[in-house]
Amino acid sequence: MKHASLRTRLTAQTIAAIVSLVIFLVGVTLVAVSIHLYDAAVSDAYTVYDGAAEVHGATRQALLNAYARPLDPHVWIIQNSQIVARSPNTRHQVPTLSHFGPLVLKPVTAIQFVRQHGTLQYIVDWPISPDLDIMEDLVLVLGVVTIVSAVVGVVLGRWITGRVLEPVQRMTTAVQEMIVQGKYHPVANPSPKGGDEFSQLSRVFSQLVTILTERWERDRTLLAEAAHQLRTPLEVIRGNLDILSQWDVIEPTIEQESLAAMDRAVSDMTHMVGDLLTLERAGRELPVALDTLPLEPLLEDIVEDARAIRPDIPLQLSLPQASGIMIWANEDYTRRTLWAIVDNALKYGGRPDIPIRIAVVVSNAEVVVSIADHGSGIPPEDMPHLFERFYRGQSARGASGTGLGLSIAKALMNSQQGRLEIRSSPSGTTITLTFRNAAIASGPRL
Repeated sequence: MKHASLRTRLTAQTIAAIVSLVIFLVGVTLVAVSIHLYDAAVSDAYTVYDGAAEVHGATRQALLNAYARPLDPHVWIIQNSQIVARSPNTRHQVPTLSHFGPLVLKPVTAIQFVRQHGTLQYIVDWPISPDLDIMEDLVLVLGVVTIVSAVVGVVLGRWITGRVLEPVQRMTTAVQEMIVQGKYHPVANPSPKGGDEFSQLSRVFSQLVTILTERWERDRTLLAEAAHQLRTPLEVIRGNLDILSQWDVIEPTIEQESLAAMDRAVSDMTHMVGDLLTLERAGRELPVALDTLPLEPLLEDIVEDARAIRPDIPLQLSLPQASGIMIWANEDYTRRTLWAIVDNALKYGGRPDIPIRIAVVVSNAEVVVSIADHGSGIPPEDMPHLFERFYRGQSARGASGTGLGLSIAKALMNSQQGRLEIRSSPSGTTITLTFRNAAIASGPRL
């Protein structure tokens, strides 16, 4: 039974339960009938004793003479160890006191009743052969009932378990079809009732299939996109390796240019792999450790780094008069998000005559950081695709970068229970980052 199917095990358990119940009922019935027959025999024997003890002489003997058949009560009346009266069916029989309680086995199986009345001892053996015949018939009938119950249990158990496990079989068939076809989709409700445990299982399983399918599609798309993006730097490296392989005739200038091109390609691949790892970690949607983080020093560091990289583009940082703004956030995630947005503004919206404005607004339980540039804006047709991986808008084509910046920033903000929103017009683009205000919020929600 260890390796038997679930249906076989459930059938066996159903049969065992039915047979056990029948055997229990049979046992209770036999015990109840035995007690009833015993009480009836004792009561009848006591009635015989009462009748014999109330009369004397010829009347008593006439009463005893009524018991002449073997199945009638066997009665002895003894005085001073001598039999003074007996029923006709006890001739040639010596009364023997039972050593097995009230049960007498010889010469007939009987319930023995012994009473002392004055100097007389009354012994009444009430034959129980008819009762034993009834018990044998009852045992035979109940045995047949037990066998029939076992057979019914087999049929009923197979039918019940088949009905119970039918939804499971439907789910198994549906999953097998998905495996064969290679197409994964939610499993239809296998139960006709719609609200039982199998329906709940199908819903949970369908959710799992949907999640796994989405992740599989996302990972497959990411792999294809990454392979496509890595093809260009790899081709650059291979082409320059072909040039460098002619080291005996190559000019030093060309050699230096090839090495520089290979270095740029390796740097691009390294940067892309790092971005992909960051995006993969942030995209797991797992809780990230949040802590109380001072926002002002972080923004000042970002502005200082931006001015060092692009001193030609001015930046303006506006903070509320009340200092000490604290947010619930992850420092590494927040720093990378802020730099991705500022770097994006420097590349595509920076102008020497108009500064990029970074403003902080504290509103109720939220702290909103907005980064506004005054570039040409984002074309409307690019807006729906801004957070797609490797997507490069019209204004970004030809510029350096992997096309993962906004995707990473969005994923990092989601991991911190924050929001990233973009508004754009022909006069510029504003990106807002919304954090939880640590001065009001009771603590991080992980």
